[in-house]
Amino acid sequence: MTKKLMLSSAIILIAFLSSAQTKNTLSTIRPQLEKVINDYPNQFALIKGTQNQGDPSVIEYSSKVELKGAVETKILGYPANKKINWLWEAKLLVTEETKEMQKQYKAYYNDILGKSLFSKGANNSITASGTYSAPSEELRLWSNQFHINDVTGEFSKLVIDLVAEYQNFEWTVYLRVYDKEKDEDMRPSKDTNDPWRYGTNKN
Repeated sequence: MTKKLMLSSAIILIAFLSSAQTKNTLSTIRPQLEKVINDYPNQFALIKGTQNQGDPSVIEYSSKVELKGAVETKILGYPANKKINWLWEAKLLVTEETKEMQKQYKAYYNDILGKSLFSKGANNSITASGTYSAPSEELRLWSNQFHINDVTGEFSKLVIDLVAEYQNFEWTVYLRVYDKEKDEDMRPSKDTNDPWRYGTNKN
């Protein structure tokens, strides 16, 4: 009787944990993402946390806005041509499993896509910049980008970038928000000879 009771309790616990994990996996990130987007015109000044010490060529702050389930979130500044290009970044997922990465990546993509910003109405929906491109094992770096259909022009240069990167036998999924001027620096190279994207680097 005791063994049956323990077995039943274990089954219930496993079911509960599985349900909780599923809920966490499917939790929307849009409320937090909207806070980041709303502060984009201010160069993320309102959501900058503590300044971190690191690479002297990059200015780094923690982010006051943290996405549900994210490994870390931060704000990076890249000084260039008498101005600083700011980027908000969330590390959403780290996994060794390609299928798990692909599943989570598509879930994040669907969560971001096609919905209006809550505080700005239907004229400010987030739209994919191109057709969906599924990450695969062939490339080390993958990107799908979004922009905002903004009638005011305030967010016309904003880029939302969902990135999957394979490094040190692990997949990492990033979400980045930045200005179009930094687009070519932040998105994966289209050059098929790029050793870092196509996995031919020997270092």
